[in-house]
Amino acid sequence: MIRIHPFRAWRPVPDKAHLVASRSYLSYSEEKLREKLNGNPFSFLHVIHPEHGAGPQPDRQQRFSNVRRRWNEFIREGWCVRDEVPCVYIYEQDRRGIKSRGIIATVSVADYRGGRIKAHEHTLQNREELFKDYLDATGINAEPVLLAAPGSQGLDVALEGVRHQRPTYDFSTTDMTRHRLWVVSDPRTMEAIKRHFEGVGALYIADGHHRLASSARLAERSGAFADHPKAWCLAFIVPQEHLQIRNFDRAITSLGGIDTEEFLTNLRGIGPLEGLPGTPIIPPDHGTVAVCTRQGWFSLRLPEPLSTNPGDRLDAGLLSDLVLGPVLGIQDLRTDPHVRFVPGTAGPMELERMVQQGEAAVAFHLCPVSFEELKSVADAGGCMPPKSTWIEPKLWSGLTVYPLED
Repeated sequence: MIRIHPFRAWRPVPDKAHLVASRSYLSYSEEKLREKLNGNPFSFLHVIHPEHGAGPQPDRQQRFSNVRRRWNEFIREGWCVRDEVPCVYIYEQDRRGIKSRGIIATVSVADYRGGRIKAHEHTLQNREELFKDYLDATGINAEPVLLAAPGSQGLDVALEGVRHQRPTYDFSTTDMTRHRLWVVSDPRTMEAIKRHFEGVGALYIADGHHRLASSARLAERSGAFADHPKAWCLAFIVPQEHLQIRNFDRAITSLGGIDTEEFLTNLRGIGPLEGLPGTPIIPPDHGTVAVCTRQGWFSLRLPEPLSTNPGDRLDAGLLSDLVLGPVLGIQDLRTDPHVRFVPGTAGPMELERMVQQGEAAVAFHLCPVSFEELKSVADAGGCMPPKSTWIEPKLWSGLTVYPLED
């Protein structure tokens, strides 16, 4: 049984929603970030990156204080208002005809600690502490965890009537994405949604492992329980059918002292290697990796894994175990300076560009992980290799802000 909780969100006033909403500031280059901040005084980036242009970078606590101060200024300016009653929120993204839809609510950290919200990545204690301190100091949670729910039929039925109503927000952004959000305050509809999740055995973290772990750490440190806001975590829950799981490719800046010809010879000792006529148009099949070198593209067939552990059977893990480690000397993807992770949204053309322009010595284009593979790893209590998935949709910051203080 999964418990979800309506909440009274702080939201942009309707005429400024398209101006307030922003991607995470980490997704912008320094130049783009500066452009956004200088050109749009309403952007939520001013809240989450308040020290822009302010001289020397403040320490952690001062930065968190600045976030809280800037958020309070947003409220005083009247750019965000708070819903009068607890609500759930339906959010939909439509990018070039690919729709993803789910609900925004809060989930219990007790369900996370109890294993009903399942993880497929290990978290780092220092990052948990960092975000825990951030939540405690700022008093708001504006970046929801993305959770995947197996099966959508019951939820779609509960939401059917709402989706045909006029949305509260309906706007498009420069990345060609249409955003729509409905505010649901009707008690019967909220009860139907809650009943649906009471029949769901588990949810799966698609993005935001550290954010959920930090929320749980905050609840424990502050003694929050029951309906206390700190005992709950902001979440965007998406049925698995609406989840877009893409690959995360690897670009390697050094061949570890060997040349391309020797590298290809080593690959032939791992599995069948065939030249490709050009840039791959579609992702490779499971068990196959497309390899971009300075001699062109190749297809490497990986040997059948011996392990029955779901995490060990993923293509990303096999690539590390068979190629990156033994051939290129890369033992830890998280720390090796020669490794660059490239979101699958960039496409194989970006990998080819990096190799041709000398930014990478070789690049690997992987098949996307399926939801069933992700679920199998989580159900087994396992861990996926670093940067195995690039998952969408990603809820933009500032659309629904969860207050941690009543």
